[in-house]
Amino acid sequence: MNDSALAGRGIADLGRLIRKRELSPRELVAAVFQRIRAVDPAVNAFIRLCEEAAVADAEQAEREIAAGDWRGPLHGVPFAVKDIIDAAGIPTTGGSRVWKEFVPGADAPAVGGLKRAGAVLVGKLNLHELAFGITSRNPHFGPVRNPWDLSASCGGSSSGSAAALAAGLVPLTLGTDTGGSIRIPSALCGVAGLKPTYGLVSREGVLPLAWSMDHVGPMARRAQDLAIALDAMTPKGSARAGADADAPANSAPRPERVFEKLVIGIPRAFFDEGLREDIARCVLAAVDHMRLMGARVREIEIPGFAAADRAAFTILFSEAAACLEAHTRRQPEALGAAVMEGVRLGMTIPATRYIQALRVRSRAIAAMERMFADVDLLVAPATMADAHLLEAEEVVVGGGLTVDVRTAMTRYTRFFNLTGHPVLCLPCGFSGRGLPVGMQLAAAPFRERQLLAIGSAYQSAFPLEPAVAGLTQDSARHPSDSHTGGPQPT
Repeated sequence: MNDSALAGRGIADLGRLIRKRELSPRELVAAVFQRIRAVDPAVNAFIRLCEEAAVADAEQAEREIAAGDWRGPLHGVPFAVKDIIDAAGIPTTGGSRVWKEFVPGADAPAVGGLKRAGAVLVGKLNLHELAFGITSRNPHFGPVRNPWDLSASCGGSSSGSAAALAAGLVPLTLGTDTGGSIRIPSALCGVAGLKPTYGLVSREGVLPLAWSMDHVGPMARRAQDLAIALDAMTPKGSARAGADADAPANSAPRPERVFEKLVIGIPRAFFDEGLREDIARCVLAAVDHMRLMGARVREIEIPGFAAADRAAFTILFSEAAACLEAHTRRQPEALGAAVMEGVRLGMTIPATRYIQALRVRSRAIAAMERMFADVDLLVAPATMADAHLLEAEEVVVGGGLTVDVRTAMTRYTRFFNLTGHPVLCLPCGFSGRGLPVGMQLAAAPFRERQLLAIGSAYQSAFPLEPAVAGLTQDSARHPSDSHTGGPQPT
């Protein structure tokens, strides 16, 4: 198969082909690098490629499978990671000049788990510098461009992780999420992303931003693939969310069975606070689909949401300033303006306000616990608007209001970083401009298995096409941006 034929395939599909010996890991990895070379110059999702090591790992996987030592659906399947997550022997730059010389000696546990499952690492992905921001602009490695519209942003900070999926470069990526950094790019690029329960996936080997809000999670095109990846990334015996890629399709519950007796909560205020009409229409249509499948829907209120949103901002910026202050003092010339501005802002927040924000967090977690006693699932928009121009600082949202990009992108996401609840972001339609729209599905802590089963059932019953953005080798022609980074081979 050539690279175009494989571009839309997910982990479950690829895993079946590899196990049946209809596709070899070597062929798959070769097709991945062929597509990266053809398409990524326009998108700029990768900072670094690991082609030599990936080919060797693919050959090893092929030998193991031929000998009958098949490890599971990830064996021989390529993946890439946000360049804030360690992979042994490969520089972790954090998308910044500050860390350009740092080469970790060990894999982050999340990466190690995927490798033990047989997955093949092909490279490190571009991001908003040090993950401290929600744009796909990077002053050192160049901007990541949205495959649906090369003039548009992918969101951030896991911008390369989403763009690589939307462009069909790899079937699996890893991202991090401190205020929405998995879910925002997933929504803007039309892919699936999971922010797991806080602490479920180890943050060891991940450059910290705000330690009490940082999450590590998988990104793919389908919820089914997220379940496979999460199973490999979490310790055995934890709240596992695995799926058997080799199981026959009729072994899974029918989609309508998943939604039977399911109670969905809709936070109505989310739809009334500046949400653009075409975005609201997509999310509410998805809720109606779930209702038709048997779910019950009720409107809910999240008490104290505004105060919780302010608390999330306070904690994130305070902790980020504590993490990054030393760099701003020692190497200010090595940091981009956006990071410097964020750190300075965080340093102005008094300790008393941080302590008050922690108290608000406790109340928000308690309120969510009460809410999930009455509903099984919360469905909300992911962002207030679709993908904006790369250089935009403001966005027009519902009612003709103009808000800053950070507000438009994080208004509905960072609350769940504050509370630590698991959230799945899924594509649910297209905006009036023909760009992807995402919705958030949130559940009680450690309910990832249920959350991903719901997401998989929804995508099975209501598939969105095309699965891969319309970018092709022929259309992937864009004036190159000047940047000092990659992709660089290792």
